[in-house]
This record gives sequence, structure tokens and C-alpha cells, in this order.
Amino acid sequence: MRAALAAAALALLAPAFAADPPVRVRLTVDTDGPSTRLVLTAAQNVSATVTASHGKIEVAYSAAVGIEPREGRSDDPILTRWETRGDRTLVLHTGSGYRNYEVFQLKNPTRLVLDLSGERPPSRAARGREAAQRPRFVVVLDPGHGGVETGAIGPSGLQEKDLALALARRLKTALEQDPGVAVVLTRDEDRLVPLDERTAIANNNRADLLVSIHLNSFKRRKPVGAETYFLSPDATDDEARTVAALENRAFEPVKPPGAPVAETLPGLDLVLWDLAQNQYLAESGRLAESIQAEMNALAGTKDRGVRQAPFRVLMGATMPAVLVEVGFISNPDEEAKLRGDEHRGKIVEALARAITRFRQGASRFDIHETRP
Repeated sequence: MRAALAAAALALLAPAFAADPPVRVRLTVDTDGPSTRLVLTAAQNVSATVTASHGKIEVAYSAAVGIEPREGRSDDPILTRWETRGDRTLVLHTGSGYRNYEVFQLKNPTRLVLDLSGERPPSRAARGREAAQRPRFVVVLDPGHGGVETGAIGPSGLQEKDLALALARRLKTALEQDPGVAVVLTRDEDRLVPLDERTAIANNNRADLLVSIHLNSFKRRKPVGAETYFLSPDATDDEARTVAALENRAFEPVKPPGAPVAETLPGLDLVLWDLAQNQYLAESGRLAESIQAEMNALAGTKDRGVRQAPFRVLMGATMPAVLVEVGFISNPDEEAKLRGDEHRGKIVEALARAITRFRQGASRFDIHETRP
């Protein structure tokens, strides 16, 4: 009798100890590019491990997840179908064209990006980005600020807008030493260009890369070194949020004293952002890591890291896009170096190496990469 009562009591208490609900995970598959890309976007932070065996790739989550859609099929020779197994595992079935995979783990929101490489019929690859139809690799360089918008100003008066333009011009010359590269500047003179127009220039030129060049500034201390960013609706940290807010406000009308200052990007539509940038996140992250590594080596400083933030100039770009703060113009010593032709040349060489390496697809600065 006591055993029966105890069992009944446990049954009544069971709901109080029920497991947490599964974490929602949205799965998108893109087979139009040179590789097959899967993006798993989780509603909460949840870790996962990826393993590969003959004909299958398994994604095992550390907690229960609800993946939507739970299963699917494709006529893609690299990925034929996928399905869930239990409440923690996604199983990908690879096809005869599959050769290898790469994994990138991104934050804000939590995303697991898998690139499955392999072979497709020529017509499929050409339809992806029409790369075979274009003779040159197009890079759009965006010198920050311009015109009445000076940007940051160094202790001795060096203006961000002038230095950004000078660096962009030199980088254009360096990159175009390769006849397979074409470079477009969003501005080639001291004039004001709205942020959205800069992105439109990159899109209209069907660019393969967008690199926005800026100089950093900090009032309360004297940091040195470079920082590289790529797009996210949420900033990595408070400092990244501040940098993005300053850059986004640069072209806004002057507000009356006491008016509230928005910390987030106004009008940022997460759905549109996702559609425009989701397929380029891994490439943007890889390019950012390559640039940051080169800039760290140049400055000989501790890595300030690759960060994400809602920069409007990167929003809506239909190609890998990054924003690089090449140095702190607010630091007297660094500003003095930035005035010199030699140091500017080294910055240009570092950026050119990173972009060339990215173009060649041989980056040695891979981010959170796992291979079978």
C-alpha cells in the first residue's frame, strides 16, 4: 500500500521536475553557391559537436533541440537529405559529389554554419554566383566618413576621413597589381556619402568583397592596435556597441540637446538582414580573422579580437563584408606613426595580403574550424 502511495505521489510531482523545453533551431539550406551551406540558428545558446562517417555528417547538440524542418530532401549531389534522430541529433546524408566540410560557430544569434564542399555540374556552379562569367574579382573599398563628417580627430589634428581615403587609394593600387582584381572606391574625394549608398555601390558593382576602412578613437585611455568587425544585429560587447553607435550616428541629422541616443541600429529588420547576409557570415568571419591576424602582426600588439556589431554600412551587403579600424588615431604615438608613409605602406600591405589570401581560398586563419 505504501509503495502504491509513493508511486502516486511521484506521479503528481513529476511535472515539477519535467525537463526543460527543447531549444528551437531553424535550419536553412543553400545549394546555389559553389558549396552547400547549412545554417542552424538556435533561439538560445546551445553547443554542438560535428562528426563525419561514410556517407553521413552528424550534428549532436548538448541539450534537447527542436529542429525545423525536421527532415528534407534535395537534388543536390553534395547533400541528398537530412533528418533528426532523437531530440539532440541532426543527420546529414551526403551524395556522390561530397568531398569535405567546414564548420563555423557564430554568436549573436547562436549559429552553426556548415559548408559542404564537393563537385557539381558546371551549370550549377555557374548559376550560383555566375563567377565563371565574370573575368575579375571585384573588391569595393569604403573609406569611412568624408565631407563635413570628419570622423575621429587625432591629438595633432589628423582627421580620420583623410587617412581612410589615403589608405583606400593606396590599397586600390596594391590590389590592382593583380590583373584579375578590380577595385571600386565608394568615394575617391573628400565628400559626404550616406551609409546606405556605400552598401548600394557594392551591390550595384556585384562586388565579391566589401571592406570599410576606419580609424578608432577612445577618450578615457590610450589603447593601440586594430579591430575588425562583421555584421550582427547584436554587439559582441559594450565597446563594440559603442563603436557601432558612433559610426551609425555619423550621418544622422544633429539632434536637439537632451534628445535620447539610440544604442541599436534604427530600422534594422532582422528578417531582411538574415536574407541578405546569412549566406555570407562564414566568409565575412573568415575574412575578418585574416585581416585581424595581419594587423596584430603589424602592430605587435595583443589581439583585440574580431567582433560583431550592427554597422549600418554593412547591412544589406550581398557579399562578404567587414569593417576594419586600422588603429587608434586618439593615441598620440599611434597617430604619429599613422602620419608616416612607411607605416601606411605596411597597413596597406597587411590588408592586401589578407584580401588576396581570402580570394585564393587559402586562409591560414580559420575560425573555429573542425575537419573530419
